[in-house]
Amino acid sequence: DDYMEVNNRYMSSGTYLYLPGVASNNATAPDSAALDITGDLDLRCKVALDDWTPSSVNMLMTKDQTTTQRSYGFYVESNGRLTLYWTPLGTTASALTATSTVAPTVTDGATLWVRATLDVDNGASGRDIIFYTSTDGTNWTQLGTTVTQAGTTSIFASTSQLEIGTQLNGTTPSRGKFFRAQVLNGIDGTVAFDANFETSI
Repeated sequence: DDYMEVNNRYMSSGTYLYLPGVASNNATAPDSAALDITGDLDLRCKVALDDWTPSSVNMLMTKDQTTTQRSYGFYVESNGRLTLYWTPLGTTASALTATSTVAPTVTDGATLWVRATLDVDNGASGRDIIFYTSTDGTNWTQLGTTVTQAGTTSIFASTSQLEIGTQLNGTTPSRGKFFRAQVLNGIDGTVAFDANFETSI
């Protein structure tokens, strides 16, 4: 199992991690070579947010412990749309973002798998970001249209820990139930990290 530290945890029968939207309430895993992905990226999260159109951004998972050691992150916007961000240079100034063209259709408190993929080189001098939803984590439906941006890109291999439910050492907290969080190296690639709160803490 992947090593994680759960901070200020709220558990229910060991089936999920509840985060109350309070700073430093999260789960973290230390930096590792497996998480230092510099090419294509695939982030997946099974979550039941208390509010899927939250008053402020709800972080799903991030690897950006300081403003000069930023790699990638995945979050839900206040309008419900999903956003993926990454930095080629590790700095806040170099951060790049892509947001889904539509928000998922989901009731507050309901459980949904959400996913974001980054193709750093689409073969046409650009990069593609695609968002998905799923009810089972196996069969995926694309959310909105593919976001294509000019220029190829890369991801900075930071020394930051991985945070579930927050960013930058416990800030921008999420509120809701977290069941699963996965980081894949490559689109449909090797599982670099898998936090399964449904079976263990």
